[in-house]
Amino acid sequence: MNFFINHWEAIIASLSFLMSVYTLWKNRTKIDVQWNHNIEEAGIDSVYCLKKNKNVGSYNFSYITHVDVINPSPRDIGYFDLRAFNPETNHNLHLLTKQSLTLGYEGSTIVHSVGKERYRMIIPERNSGVFKANSITKLDLVVVLNNSKDSYKELESLNTIAVSFRIAKFVISNRDPFARGMFRHYWYQGMKYDINGWQTRRTKQAAMQQSASAHQKKTSLKGLLSNFLQS
Repeated sequence: MNFFINHWEAIIASLSFLMSVYTLWKNRTKIDVQWNHNIEEAGIDSVYCLKKNKNVGSYNFSYITHVDVINPSPRDIGYFDLRAFNPETNHNLHLLTKQSLTLGYEGSTIVHSVGKERYRMIIPERNSGVFKANSITKLDLVVVLNNSKDSYKELESLNTIAVSFRIAKFVISNRDPFARGMFRHYWYQGMKYDINGWQTRRTKQAAMQQSASAHQKKTSLKGLLSNFLQS
């Protein structure tokens, strides 16, 4: 008993220190990132913008994956520099966000059509945002390979799609190997997906789709002619 009486100041100071350490530990910047380890090669034009129940624009060569981010801390955590890119060249690929939608597509819902089913996609607002406190953020990541003169050389050698983002937490290890300058010091999360041979597969898909479309038109024409003859 005398020990506590004689050392009460040190005991209180120690308890205060332990409480401070516990508070810092409880409020630490920590998130759990769960990537989908597969990427889906969506059907040609099966990802599109739906506005006022009308298809206003589709994306022919789209790749879809998903990420869940769990923020167990009691405070919001900001993220930035969400990107899709070619890890061989570090050049950005087109990642769909609400901010990156083409002019005229604003306010659209991004839809993925699989057979007769249609799915509403949860794409990011922009390439930066906030993971809310004590929450799970679910994001559909849609990477579009734009076939244009400017991107031809990039797509010709593309075999891997990488996706990553950073949060404002200074780290010594786990640095982004693709970052430059000050961005190298921030904590990052990323995933790579193998799409080797995609050009051949897409060419076959386009040919099959064109053949199916021609067959459907021919069948429709026969039906119209048959109805005409029977009338």
